[in-house]
Amino acid sequence: MSATSVRQILVFTSLLLLLCTAVYVQQPQTNNRLTSLIHRVQHSVSRHVDGFYSINNITENLDDDDDDDDDDDNGDNEFSMLKQPITPPESLPSDPYAQYIYQQTLKVGKHHSLSAHKKPRTIVVGDIHGNLVGLDRFLEMSKYDRRRDTVILAGDMVTRGLQSLQVVDKARQLGFKCVRGNHEDKVIRWRGFLDSLSLQEREIVEGGMIEDEVEDINGLSFQIRLQQHIQIPSDLKKNSEHYHLARNMSKAQYNYLRSCPLIYTLPKEISVRGVPVHVIHAGIDPNQGFHKQNPWVLINIRNLLDNGTPSRKKRLGQAWSDVFNDVQQQRSKKRQFLVVYGHDAGRSFNMKTWSIGIDTGCGYNRMLTGYVVETGETISADCSRSSTTQ
Repeated sequence: MSATSVRQILVFTSLLLLLCTAVYVQQPQTNNRLTSLIHRVQHSVSRHVDGFYSINNITENLDDDDDDDDDDDNGDNEFSMLKQPITPPESLPSDPYAQYIYQQTLKVGKHHSLSAHKKPRTIVVGDIHGNLVGLDRFLEMSKYDRRRDTVILAGDMVTRGLQSLQVVDKARQLGFKCVRGNHEDKVIRWRGFLDSLSLQEREIVEGGMIEDEVEDINGLSFQIRLQQHIQIPSDLKKNSEHYHLARNMSKAQYNYLRSCPLIYTLPKEISVRGVPVHVIHAGIDPNQGFHKQNPWVLINIRNLLDNGTPSRKKRLGQAWSDVFNDVQQQRSKKRQFLVVYGHDAGRSFNMKTWSIGIDTGCGYNRMLTGYVVETGETISADCSRSSTTQ
């Protein structure tokens, strides 16, 4: 069967399922939501010519409420039963492997002291999600010049796209700065856990076999006893994309991801707005001081619930950036800093007085957007037609 035929069947089946579901839904709000999903299913399936996605995966990945709903399902993890938290947890089982770097500040390099006609730039780039084609187009569109330009990736350079490790390699080779996204966080936690295991333990986790099995007096093989001993953190999903990336990446790639702080601060001297610029993957909690932010919030927040609790979902409450800008406006009419963030492809480009959201959906083959700190300019490139090799 041709790829075109598979795509047509998936589109038809998906539309039929969603339309049948709508018949039984009485709330107009939910019907509107299903209608929106119907239009977006067509876009999703059209980009998976060589991949056979189930209907559930298509609808999950296009959920307006959360770009990361696929993180909720731990059903294929025989060791793990814990779903991903929606609000900040007190702790996670994999925290010992998180290895956070809280904040770094960009040191103004020599290129910022060059003559005016050289136009040095600091470009903050949104979520790439393994789309090397989109990144290459962006670099071409922006006329990237390594001699004058500093690039800072706003997190989630990996997963979804088919070239995550190639994106990491290009970022390393070109000397890009970065902040940690929620997807890098899962990869780092997985790799940290795997590296903590002995060779035999790792073979068990990865599904390998240990040679020369010896049974004990109770008839249990060493492999079985070792498997019973292994405790995979229950918030890590076995056989997820994060697991496979963690398992396959080189030490250099892993170290690069680990080097990405939660916050990258750019000095006010290079900002067209004359204020410091904080690059953060997801956002901040307006109810907490800037230097007292929960790391989970910095890489996961999308909304604030009515009681002020941060949430990674968008079903309840309102956008953190709306609350944040209202709070900042009440505190001071003069801006004290600007937050540039990604993570929220559903709201796409979102410029406000105190914050700028630049995730424009490269992970869904839409656009990759960058913000030039020195000029306030935005640059976007098409991310469609991703390559099909990893």
